[in-house]
Amino acid sequence: MKTMNLKNEGSPIKAVIFDLDDTLISEYQFIVSGYRYMSGYLKDRLGRTPAEIEEKLWELSRTSYSNAFNRLFDAYGEAYTDEEIKELVKVYRDHPAKVEFYPDVLPTLQAIKDKGIPMGIISDGDPGRQRNKLQTVDGDRWFAHVILNDEFGGARYRKPDPKGFLEMVRLMGVDASEMIYIGDNPAKDFHIARDTAIRTARIKRENGIYNDREYLDGIRETWSIDSLVDIIQLLE
Repeated sequence: MKTMNLKNEGSPIKAVIFDLDDTLISEYQFIVSGYRYMSGYLKDRLGRTPAEIEEKLWELSRTSYSNAFNRLFDAYGEAYTDEEIKELVKVYRDHPAKVEFYPDVLPTLQAIKDKGIPMGIISDGDPGRQRNKLQTVDGDRWFAHVILNDEFGGARYRKPDPKGFLEMVRLMGVDASEMIYIGDNPAKDFHIARDTAIRTARIKRENGIYNDREYLDGIRETWSIDSLVDIIQLLE
């Protein structure tokens, strides 16, 4: 992706909001960490080595990441209950994740903080899993507000639903035109521009899960960037 000439000709940006997965932290990295942990966790239950289980999880994931543990048990001909699967999902979600920020994240966060501009996160997905990731990277140090859309009442409030964005505008005490949202997923992260004056930027990460998604309703980002550090130009 070629970075556009980043020039902010609109209202000054007074709040910078980020997506989490594949924007600040690699979702793929979390899956790698989780599969490795769960392979050790399940070795006695399945009577297989951790290496065998991990290899099988990745084999199954070539088709889909959904229902990974159900499909794992099915592949080995093992019976299971819904309660057991729920417990495994919880263990996966809460495991001591080995994740870290992308290399360009901390310099960007520090530069924004030095300018006195507040930052926040709006993210979809299981709240427990998302808070686990943020705790691992000491997210409380950087973000004034964290909105996990599922906490409003389930998946129906996930992006592109505007509820999380409108709540962040309220919490930040800024006009929508003074807030920028940085994300990676064309299918949901930039559609907010249809409903509000919030501006957006897209970053395309290597191994990003949503790199090849189509734009929802053809609504594109305001700016495209190659590195998160490029955002600083818009704050000058």
